Amino acid sequence: MKSFIGHQRYLAEKTAKTAIQNRLVDAGMGKVTDSERVSNPKKISSAAFIKLIKDTFEVSNVQEIAANEPGSESGSFPTFIFMYDGEERKMVLTKELKGRGSKGTIAQEVSWLLVLSAFYNDNTIKTPDQLQKEMMQVRTYSRVYDEKGSALSGPKAEGLVAWLFDKKQEKTWLPSHLGQCKKFINNYKGSGPSKFIKDRPNIPIVKLASEIFSTSVPDQEFDKDKWNPADVWLEYEEVPTYTSLTQLNNYLETSILGPSGTIGVSLKLGTDKVTNINMKGGRPEYDVTDFDLWYGDLFAQNVPAEYKGNELSGYSVTYRVFDANAKSTIRGEANRKLSKAAHGKVYLKYLDFLMGGKRTYVRRVEGVKGILIKELGTGSNRYEFTRDGETAFKKIQKTWPLLRDSDIMKFASTAFPGNYGKIFNKDPKDPLGKDFLDYLGEYAKKKRLKEKQMQTRISIRFQTLRLGSLFAGIKKGSKDRLHEVALGMLLYGKSESSWSAPHVKAQ
Repeated sequence: MKSFIGHQRYLAEKTAKTAIQNRLVDAGMGKVTDSERVSNPKKISSAAFIKLIKDTFEVSNVQEIAANEPGSESGSFPTFIFMYDGEERKMVLTKELKGRGSKGTIAQEVSWLLVLSAFYNDNTIKTPDQLQKEMMQVRTYSRVYDEKGSALSGPKAEGLVAWLFDKKQEKTWLPSHLGQCKKFINNYKGSGPSKFIKDRPNIPIVKLASEIFSTSVPDQEFDKDKWNPADVWLEYEEVPTYTSLTQLNNYLETSILGPSGTIGVSLKLGTDKVTNINMKGGRPEYDVTDFDLWYGDLFAQNVPAEYKGNELSGYSVTYRVFDANAKSTIRGEANRKLSKAAHGKVYLKYLDFLMGGKRTYVRRVEGVKGILIKELGTGSNRYEFTRDGETAFKKIQKTWPLLRDSDIMKFASTAFPGNYGKIFNKDPKDPLGKDFLDYLGEYAKKKRLKEKQMQTRISIRFQTLRLGSLFAGIKKGSKDRLHEVALGMLLYGKSESSWSAPHVKAQ
């Protein structure tokens, strides 16, 4: 049994592995269950994957080990090893995995529906043999619909049973399914739904939500998972027609209270926790009491926004780019300390919605991104601004004091606060940004960073400084307004916005 300290180290290591995997997924790789693996949907070469690792994590050395060789983590696929944050990291590059996430994810979700259907048909099931027998009954599998929208056939059901009772799944997904499904039939009693449906883009309820989304959330693009992160749906009846998202969401809440209608369920590997989310009478009473932006090294690539308040312990939204591209707009990612996974993406366009504007804030942030600097000769470590860079730097100089003087700006342990003040002080005797460019060159040389890497760092830092100034400006006008907006951004990432749909989470 692990000691407490040992367990804490395990959790920290698990979180670090997941964070590395998430960054590679954001850079274009495919998500798989094992945090030390990514899939290869674009079928890139090993050399291209090595370059992707180098660009994403800004490392200079990546070692490839063939399958079954000493040090390899796989008997079928190559393992890539590199040093990051002082630790040796390993990542296996698997073949392409099709479907939403992977074939494994589809099997996890459809097999969960098959288990739930079995329990609704026979709630006296006690043993694995009894469960397997019921899962193979026509009455059980014929009302389960897969990722293609087709009712399961006998062979398809047999394959899912074989997958679920494989030795590996018997220790992970099988106990998770059993605990959650037993809890589910206890919470939502009755004979069960008529259809157990795997989520897919063209499912009728999702199409309806997309069509009427603008009635409740104008000037925003429909994001299915921000509305309802359901992986599977339980359908007691065909979805009625509604003309507004509010009406549809009310229907989904009534369905959960029934149970009746249509119920969306978000699935996570877990034990037996089944919870109603976004119900009118059951939403957590979130209350932001403090909101801080933590800036590290001047050219660091992310800024965590940390929250304090009721029901907000450990929550943060980290702002950065996710593809090592200087032309990309930063976005946030909601996280919670010791959580197994990120809670969701936070797009800046939602800040405009919360502030009641039309891309006003996004435009200001995007006004300081792009290729802002260029190197004067390859490897010279001497830089100058591009034309766009000069414009962006002037904007940062102008708005920097607002952030600098605000108490929302905090310095992390990796920061050297003096660098910020020195670089953004105006000196009319010097050319524009001379101190800044001199320091940039010194930094690039010391860190052995190439032009493209520095271009990305400058774009990210200018955007995070600009965003910080915007948050500081909101707080200067009203602290309560800032807290309201900051909470809105976090809830958007968690799929708990005011317009997000009631659903059930099994974890």
